[in-house]
Amino acid sequence: MAKNRASIMFIILGWVGILDTLFVLVLNGGINLGTLLPGFLGVAMLFWGYKSDYLRQHFFKNRWLKVRQLVRLSMVMVLVSFMLIESLLLYNTKDPLPGQVGYLIILGAGLNGDKLSWTLWERVDKGLRILQDNKDMKVVVSGGKGPGEWITEAEAMQRYLVEQGIAKERIIKEEQSTSTMENFRYTRELLGQQSSYEPSEPVLVITNDFHMFRSKFLARRNGLNPVGVSSPTPWYLRPNAYLREYFAVVKSFVFDR
Repeated sequence: MAKNRASIMFIILGWVGILDTLFVLVLNGGINLGTLLPGFLGVAMLFWGYKSDYLRQHFFKNRWLKVRQLVRLSMVMVLVSFMLIESLLLYNTKDPLPGQVGYLIILGAGLNGDKLSWTLWERVDKGLRILQDNKDMKVVVSGGKGPGEWITEAEAMQRYLVEQGIAKERIIKEEQSTSTMENFRYTRELLGQQSSYEPSEPVLVITNDFHMFRSKFLARRNGLNPVGVSSPTPWYLRPNAYLREYFAVVKSFVFDR
């Protein structure tokens, strides 16, 4: 009976993951790891739910007890790390803003041709309001050119800000980056060329709420003192975004140096 309950649970979770991916794709959430990952995991869970008895009999045999113990230990470790990282993601969505800040960083988030994606528009529009309220603040728009993009994300962000009345002289373009780590590596180099920049001073960082924790620790790895200003994530993308970010955080902790 216990084995039947476990199989049924895997089958239900599998269908939930697959339907989640289909739902987000229908709502034009984009084809990326965050969208596809629940579906991939769902397929694996369905396969395990339907074929667990067959796998035990034909592949694991006498080794099944050791395999089951190893699987259980791995699942516990993943679950604990998942809960810890997700808690950090939720806790780090917003920082108190300091009184005086000289620089703002807006991280890229994809274009449709040469047009801002909805996610990127949210970030840039939030940055626009901050720049309008702080006339002496400068902004680094950070993002290179990715697949399906006609221009760099930095160029598209600059165009939008200039159209909304922000002087071009206040905008610094970082157009080389293709990852969050590179966003901050190249931005730090550009800020180092500014005579008014002091490495110890705080800089505002605008990105999506789920992405803020990883952005801040990568900013610190590159010698910046970040203060997070989060941009909202559409409700139908939040589960996928937070799931994907778990794997991205693990990857960044290990490899982004």
